[in-house]
Amino acid sequence: MLPDDLPVDRQKLLTWETDCWQCGEQTPVVWPRGDHLDTPLGDILANYETPVERVYSNTLGKKVWGNVCQHCDSYQGNHFIQQEALEIDPPLVDCPHCGDEHEWSPDQGMGGAFGQGWVSCPEYGEIPVGDPRGE
Repeated sequence: MLPDDLPVDRQKLLTWETDCWQCGEQTPVVWPRGDHLDTPLGDILANYETPVERVYSNTLGKKVWGNVCQHCDSYQGNHFIQQEALEIDPPLVDCPHCGDEHEWSPDQGMGGAFGQGWVSCPEYGEIPVGDPRGE
């Protein structure tokens, strides 16, 4: 899905197909591991054969770099793509109780809006942990 001449370390990018919210077709998306697409990286990706384009975000009220559907050109929404990226490649965080590293997942309720998430510790169960991405 990524062009051969892309001047970016491929290990720093996640690629997958998602269901377009508008047309329902599978469409490729790309997201930087542990980072955000609306950075200078988005500009680099948009200059190559990728699904990244400069789009208007109604949520933010400004233009951002984002993935668009290859079938209907609908912006896929950075928040939703970032959430999928976290499910595909969750960050590891130190458990505050046992000290081991566990996969972090964002809170699916109101806590997610405030940077709250969880680690599943085999010894202590579900433990609330702040967002390791520093957002």
